Amino acid sequence: MPDPMHSSSIFLRHVLSAAGCCAALWVLPQGVDMNEARVCLDSCHAQERRGDFRSALEQAGRARTLAYAAADTAAVGYATLAIGTLHHRMGDLDQALEQYISGLKVFESIGDVDGRAEALNNIGSVHHYDRNYAKAGDYYAQSLVLRRMQNDSTKLALPYNNLGSLLEDSGQPDSALYYHRLGLAIRLAQGDSTWVAITHAHIGSCYDQLDQIDSALFHLRLAEHSLAAIGSPFLCASTRRMLGTACLHAGLLTEALRWCSVAFSTARKVGDPYLEQESCECLHQANEQLGRHAEAYVMLTRFVALRDSMFGAERAKERTRIALTYEFESQQLADSIADLVQRQQAELEYQELVLDERDQKRLYLYSGLVALLIIGGLWNRLAFTRRSRRRIQRERDRSERLLRNILPASIAEELKESGRALSREVAQVSILFTDFHAFTKHCESMGAQELVEEIDTCFRAFDAICVEHGLEKIKTIGDAYMCAGGLPTSWPDSTIATVRAALAMQAWLERHYAERSAAGQPAFRMRAGIHTGAVVAGIVGDTKFQYDVWGDAVNTAARMESNGAVGRVNISATTYELVRNEAGLHFEARGNVPVKGKSDIIMYFVEAV
Repeated sequence: MPDPMHSSSIFLRHVLSAAGCCAALWVLPQGVDMNEARVCLDSCHAQERRGDFRSALEQAGRARTLAYAAADTAAVGYATLAIGTLHHRMGDLDQALEQYISGLKVFESIGDVDGRAEALNNIGSVHHYDRNYAKAGDYYAQSLVLRRMQNDSTKLALPYNNLGSLLEDSGQPDSALYYHRLGLAIRLAQGDSTWVAITHAHIGSCYDQLDQIDSALFHLRLAEHSLAAIGSPFLCASTRRMLGTACLHAGLLTEALRWCSVAFSTARKVGDPYLEQESCECLHQANEQLGRHAEAYVMLTRFVALRDSMFGAERAKERTRIALTYEFESQQLADSIADLVQRQQAELEYQELVLDERDQKRLYLYSGLVALLIIGGLWNRLAFTRRSRRRIQRERDRSERLLRNILPASIAEELKESGRALSREVAQVSILFTDFHAFTKHCESMGAQELVEEIDTCFRAFDAICVEHGLEKIKTIGDAYMCAGGLPTSWPDSTIATVRAALAMQAWLERHYAERSAAGQPAFRMRAGIHTGAVVAGIVGDTKFQYDVWGDAVNTAARMESNGAVGRVNISATTYELVRNEAGLHFEARGNVPVKGKSDIIMYFVEAV
């Protein structure tokens, strides 16, 4: 789980979804007063740069009215996205999401690939703000697919930055650096100094997460200097907040206080609640460490109020309702189209069958073989029925196999019987996390296809080990692999099975590493961590089911992996107590190990003897 004070949070996402409210509308519709429309767009752009979002919103609305008048559907779509962007900047995520979805429907109606890609990106950014990383990644991926369809490499920079920001906020800075560097290469080739500075800021944030403070401060100071010269108040303030956070981690408390205070003032001036919230968090920690407890309390109170206003439960429910409504409508439309196609196909097949039977009857009538005609017709109908039944059974068996591959057997049966599966609390579950070491370095030395094939080879081996030891695979996130023992219900020796599975994964990967290294090929090594505790397990949502687990035990297991060592299996004291008497295992006590975001945790290395 990402450390909040190491997260890039809103900065890049703000820029991604709000790169200029009027940029897409500069191609004006035919039949509209060019002067009036251009004045409207100039005013919108200028007011947005000054931070006067409400005035900019009025001008964007005027631009959409002109587009409606000209019956220019594409311009209506882009104006709708611009309105959503301004609501987004003002902190109204509900309105932003509604406008983005409205714009997406417009672009889908006219087959506008560029507009669909932009709308999907913006919808993803709302879910990114809500920290719904799985849904955000889904929309970002759809946007990336459309961008690749356009065969224009310059359009890939934004999806690369999106994925980098998502991985950064998910606590995977190594993987995030890979995508940020891809985006940086394109921005440098374009000569886009603003985006080059923004990307440097996020590279600095990744180094901050990796505790490489000197590199973090270098990139963030470079970004701050460049953006100050460009003169964008919002971008400057966001970078200064990130720089203040890095200084806080470096122990430069006075400098951290200065940068975060400047960011806080700018956020209040332009009315940006996201930047103000993060500045409050930084100022709270800086004041607290400087012993200025009264000032720290004021900032903490302000931070909590802003967080609740933007990300409270009711607001989150409303955004979920909006997203699910769109997905439900889209699914209904897809189902209706599929049903229509099936009916048309069935009708064509029926007509062909009728024609065949008619031709046969004529042939038999002319030849006088009426009896053979009846027998032949009955036989053909019986064969058709049998073929249809076999086809239906094959499709049913295929669906059954697919469902059981996605979900545990008991969960799949419950979902089939009642249409949903209830989440359950499971008392003793052993969570196993693995993560490849120096993943970014290998990404730079391997081609994209080779990289994916090598990850697939490793994860297929891990899948087989999970099956052998009775573990439930949960998911993969980039180069990370997560599985658990004791799901969907607890069973004896599940903790022992999980530890032995982790040792088997390390053993397999070390052999694979030796083979590839001997052949002069790049290969992975990894860290593995296990913690045992209570979790809530189940599936959420109505589409793209995924069995998942939640709870503090999951976070602690992730800490076991991140605080482990390459080639070793690191376990918590809780897991140790459950397996310490198991024959064939040797333990190395590590004592109390400091863990970010938690108190010190007792850890052990375990190995097979």
